[in-house]
Amino acid sequence: MTYKRKRRHATKLPHYQVADIRPLGYNPEIEAYLRSCGVWEQARYRLEEIYYYVEDENGRRKDFFAAGWLNELGHWQVSAPKFTGCLSHRALTIFPGSGDEAWLFDTCFDYLLHPESATAKAHIIILNSPALLQAALAKARAYHKTRTFFNNPLPDR
Repeated sequence: MTYKRKRRHATKLPHYQVADIRPLGYNPEIEAYLRSCGVWEQARYRLEEIYYYVEDENGRRKDFFAAGWLNELGHWQVSAPKFTGCLSHRALTIFPGSGDEAWLFDTCFDYLLHPESATAKAHIIILNSPALLQAALAKARAYHKTRTFFNNPLPDR
């Protein structure tokens, strides 16, 4: 018996287009999601509502919305109940502070859930991806004092 191999096509990555950006508070579903995550109060000062879409190869458009924040490349990191990720290239997110201290977090929500997030004066560096750890550590070297708040602590060296 002869089997024909099915030709495989490369998976096409979605190409998201941002349609609108609004301050938090317009979309009750985004607000409910952020409240359920326990970050609504802190998020109001750091996140925005991102409305975006993707078109498939047949031109059919699918619309989405999420809470979002910019990374240092100017691309949107987004979070919603069914998707958390980046709409383009992943990069660190930096929330400038004052002084010579930097705090490093795995995710934006880890930062927003931190008890001192609302009053922190430190510069905030968010990895957005474990693959960006070395880039975050390189940025942190510019500060006199650095604190890390990782879900998975670094191994002792």
